[in-house]
Parts: sequence; structure tokens; C-alpha cells
Amino acid sequence: MTIRSLPAGLLLLGLPILRAAESPAPETSSFEQTRARIDALLQRRDSLPLLPVVPRNPFSRPSERLPATVDPSAAAKATALSDQELLERLAPTVQVRGILEKDGRPAIIIGRKPFGEGDTLPVTFGANTLDLRVGRITSDTFTLSYKDAELTLRLPR
Repeated sequence: MTIRSLPAGLLLLGLPILRAAESPAPETSSFEQTRARIDALLQRRDSLPLLPVVPRNPFSRPSERLPATVDPSAAAKATALSDQELLERLAPTVQVRGILEKDGRPAIIIGRKPFGEGDTLPVTFGANTLDLRVGRITSDTFTLSYKDAELTLRLPR
């Protein structure tokens, strides 16, 4: 009797194995569901707006994140100021971080960007952006100009 029940027991144990071999793998359907979910999530991500051309540095100081600005009420008075007076008001907003040599020529670092002789430096004045030109750079001084006005400033030590 025990010998007859042995094949029957083996047959009962073997049936689930045979059924598993015949049926398709259930991972395929779960894989397809996962793939569909990933595609749905990535589709939303791809519709997000693009990053700015120059992303801000998250490790910079708050003062470096903002553009150099002057009091907005002063923008209304800008029309009454001469080029020299305007340049004298804008000069303190230009924060020079250092000096370096770029392609064999001196350059000053303003914010996190190097500016060489002849480069244009955009500075916000109220609602307007004015372009200051970097003039001659020496080991101790540099020159800023706006239209016909020029101003020589000392480099920080």
C-alpha cells in the first residue's frame, strides 16, 4: 500500500511543476505593467520646461546669485545723470573677485565670470540693463567705461 501511494504522491507533487512549465511566465505581464508605468512617468518629465542656459551654482553665496543692481527709484533719475555720474553710481555694484591671465592677457573675475580688456559687462540699473566696457587691466587697477565716460578703479587686495 505504501508502494502504491508513493507514485500517486509523486504524481501530485509533479503536477504543479508540469503546469508551471506549460504556462507563460507571469513576469512578462508584470514587466509590461512596470514598463508602461515608467513610460507614463517619463512622459511627464519630458514635458517639463528646460533648464536655463547657465544654471545657478547652488553653492554660491546669496550675494553672488543676484545680478548687480542699484536702487530702482534711481532708474528714473538716470536720464538726468551724465554718463560720468551714472558710471560713478554703477561702479560700486561691480564686485571684482580677483584677477587672472586668460590667453596671455589679464582678466578680472566679476561674480564667477572672467572679463578681459574690451569685454562688455551687463549691469542692471533699475529696470534697464546697461553695458559697461572693461578697459585697461593692470596688476593694481582696471578701467570701466560707459559711452564716453571712463573710471579707473583699484583692484581689491
